[in-house]
Amino acid sequence: MSAPRDSNGRHPRVLVLGGGFAGIGATHKLKNSDIDVVLVDKHDYHTFQPLLYQVATGLLEQPAVGHPLRDLVHKQGNARVHQDTVTSIDLDAREVRFSELEPLTYDYLVFGLGAEVNFFGVDGAQEHAFPLYTLADAVRLKDHVLQRWEAADRKPELIDDGALNIVVVGGGPTGIETAGALAELYHGVFTKDYPDVTPELARITLVEAGPELFPMFKPDIRAYTEKALAKRNVEVLTAEVVESITPSRVTLKSGTELKAHTLVWGAGLQGNQLVQSLGLELERGNRIGVDEELRIPSHPEVYAVGDVAAITDQKTQQVLPQLGSVALQAGEHAGETIARKIADKETKPFKYRDKGTMATIGRGSAVVQMLGGRTMKGKAASLAWGTVHLALLPTNEDRAKAVVAWAGAGFTHQREARITVET
Repeated sequence: MSAPRDSNGRHPRVLVLGGGFAGIGATHKLKNSDIDVVLVDKHDYHTFQPLLYQVATGLLEQPAVGHPLRDLVHKQGNARVHQDTVTSIDLDAREVRFSELEPLTYDYLVFGLGAEVNFFGVDGAQEHAFPLYTLADAVRLKDHVLQRWEAADRKPELIDDGALNIVVVGGGPTGIETAGALAELYHGVFTKDYPDVTPELARITLVEAGPELFPMFKPDIRAYTEKALAKRNVEVLTAEVVESITPSRVTLKSGTELKAHTLVWGAGLQGNQLVQSLGLELERGNRIGVDEELRIPSHPEVYAVGDVAAITDQKTQQVLPQLGSVALQAGEHAGETIARKIADKETKPFKYRDKGTMATIGRGSAVVQMLGGRTMKGKAASLAWGTVHLALLPTNEDRAKAVVAWAGAGFTHQREARITVET
């Protein structure tokens, strides 16, 4: 698709902020357009967030879920990648400022900088909780868990103080997948790694503020999930809210105090701090409201996509969840729409293709709820979950790494990435 140049002979510039699912999706859809695409992210890699909990539990190594951004645009001659942090955006001037790069102007902006963890004002959460939203989060949690087991192996008296206990906050996919994976790590390979530590002494507790787990799923899936977690010795507390967190204690609003040196936070996200400086009226969770083409209504040259955007499903009129599939499709739609606009072609509203909601609870145990209400559980759901997530990985090399790791864990229960590297 060709596009007219300005008076200085410059191609139109599309500035893509964020190298997540949305940013990569938009960038790839612009590959055949006669424009300049500039992708900026604070990291030099793309993170496959749905599998972060597998990095945190030693099942996958970092390169399996973190792929170099520049590698993803090697075959795209009109795209350039820069690593830097966005410091401010002037929507009226169409200019973005960075920590080190010179300011960049744009003809179109794809805003896909993602979200940040929402601790809901819980005392001590910012300082002591372990979120699971970035690759650094996953590595930090893995190292911490390994360090706690090493400490308990050296000083068994720490076990009574809760050194091995983990509280996971959030009864959605992130919390349940993480709790299940940690339980299998504890009662699997750790029983061989630490023969003098009895795994039954370690307690994993899943805390959900609502009355039930997986509220987005049908009752049969919720019942299956509870049984699958119980089978893995995960204790579930519903209708409980965390009030405060210290390095060794978690206090609930009911007054219950849990001994635990680790709290994993999977309870929610909100738009990153930068969105609050844009002068826009934000939706719930500090998300940017967009129109049916994913544009910011007051600035139609700006497309908000991914976790930072409040995207309404045209079929259900409900705001879509902050999922990788939503972000990828939204980013692709934004890129395709910009390409069509530049080529003076008709554009279309965004329509989300719902392939179902799914989560894995552990080896051979997963749940899937497809559009229309049909559900799957157990091994069949695990196969479907694996197929979908392999398809979402950006390259064949990443898929191969995941398959090898999953197959190895399935046959031998090994987790080769359970090492701590100090720098």
